[in-house]
Amino acid sequence: MKTKITELFGINYPIILGGLQWLGRAELAAAVSNAGGLGLITAGSFANKEEFLKEVDTIRTLTGKPFGVNISLGTRRDMTPFFEGAIEAGVEVVFTSGRNPEGHVEGLKAAGTKVVHVVSSVRHAVKAVELGVDAVVAVSFEAGGHPGMDDVGGIALIPRVVDSVPVPVIAAGGIADSRGLMAALALGAEGVQLGTLFMATEECIAHSRVKEALISTKETDTIMIERPWRNARRVLRTPTSEKVLEMENQGAKIDDVLPLIGGQAYIEVMSAGNLDKGVLTLGQGVGLIQRITTVAEAMEEMVRGAEQVLARLSQVYGGADRQC
Repeated sequence: MKTKITELFGINYPIILGGLQWLGRAELAAAVSNAGGLGLITAGSFANKEEFLKEVDTIRTLTGKPFGVNISLGTRRDMTPFFEGAIEAGVEVVFTSGRNPEGHVEGLKAAGTKVVHVVSSVRHAVKAVELGVDAVVAVSFEAGGHPGMDDVGGIALIPRVVDSVPVPVIAAGGIADSRGLMAALALGAEGVQLGTLFMATEECIAHSRVKEALISTKETDTIMIERPWRNARRVLRTPTSEKVLEMENQGAKIDDVLPLIGGQAYIEVMSAGNLDKGVLTLGQGVGLIQRITTVAEAMEEMVRGAEQVLARLSQVYGGADRQC
């Protein structure tokens, strides 16, 4: 497959590992890169720059293919050391997400780093391009994690972003198979970013109970929390997440729910499989996931399936009255 994204990153397929908090480790990222996509290490998974740099060293022992780093900008933690570490380590691709990356883009670009920013709206995409990014990820309402506050689905958001910026657009949100990949390309995107699908792989370090939950979850089994703080987040519907939603509706403050939605509770979920301890972030595409595979198998199925989708569309178009 050849798109502007495959050319930009030097990869075989326009498929990118999403930023997965605590899960975005070298083994998973390397597996995606080795399978022809772009694997991303999630900087926020590490306590400090030194741990992060060790992980960068590790991925270089696992793959000789392109990889990148996701650095999420929030309010509770200064991520400047991780940007400095990425430059020191010569990381060639950095994805930024969360808050405005202004103040970091210029330094990354000066170091020769390709920069991609994750956005959830047209206005944020335009701003990111003004800062000098090389591409943007358009995250739609179906996505796990933080899809913004506008509640716009991918079929409307992706072409709007494509029409509004001169850089390549990567689609994210609800994409978990070859049909989603081809739909995104048809909407004008140059690639896709996937998170939930890669959680359901052997290389992901999530607990087996988490992966089992992915297999049994339908597209209707997620809810949105953290809206009162304009930080909307899609998570699995569980007694814990419903309790968070109830607390929010009753006027709870962020500090009241932090023990249920914070990092330590999230790690407990992912490492011990205790779904009652915290909340599990995942997208609506989870309904398409039927089994646990290796990353290579998941990638192969997407690529092979894309060929089948293209053949079907060619047949449909070939049978149409082209003069209509």
